[in-house]
Amino acid sequence: MVRYSANGNSFVIFNLLTKPMNDYEKERLVLENVGDDDGALFVEKKDELFAMDYFNRDGKRAKFCGNGSRAFLKYLFDEGYINEGRIKFWSYAGVLEGIVKRDKVSVAMPDASSIEKVYFDSCEGYLITVGVPHFVVRRENVEKIDVEKVGKYLRDLSNANVDFFEEISRGFLRIRTYERGVERETKACGSGATATFIVYRKETKVTEATFYTLGGPLRLYLSEGKIFLEGSVERCSEG
Repeated sequence: MVRYSANGNSFVIFNLLTKPMNDYEKERLVLENVGDDDGALFVEKKDELFAMDYFNRDGKRAKFCGNGSRAFLKYLFDEGYINEGRIKFWSYAGVLEGIVKRDKVSVAMPDASSIEKVYFDSCEGYLITVGVPHFVVRRENVEKIDVEKVGKYLRDLSNANVDFFEEISRGFLRIRTYERGVERETKACGSGATATFIVYRKETKVTEATFYTLGGPLRLYLSEGKIFLEGSVERCSEG
């Protein structure tokens, strides 16, 4: 196994290309090895495509993880399975496309399957599913929010990841996320940034935005009718 970080989101990656595992075995590996990381990625093959199976640190599968998918593609590149350029890969959120470069990785995110304005205990926001569900809330002074407390409360009410964002200037936003399944604030969340970009676009019609996360900037942009998530990825350790 090897560890990767994508804008502060940390993952353990297990290569199952030559040693398939069932869900019980995967869950056990996650609970035994993820520790303080955010989740685990299993590298497999399905229908001749490289396949990503993602589990949160609680040992439960999630359909998708935006930054996890970028770490997944960077791992394939580092191991020599793929070259720089475009590649299609399988996920539980569908077949997606990534763009791999040596210094950054972009992924075309899953289409939003639902967008609904909702209230949870008088807190207004948008409930959006981008592979996984997110409750997106616009707030002032995001850096002062007690995300561990307020995020946990709203996560329990919404049964979704919770994203707090504010606009710094047009096209530049600050975001913090409490992630379901990780059950804490994470340094970045790709699907959360994507859900927030969709909400922000409803107001501004921008085609590109930079999100400042605790783990560094994420770039979201429209291309060929898809929303791409772009950021840095680094290999952290072996074993």
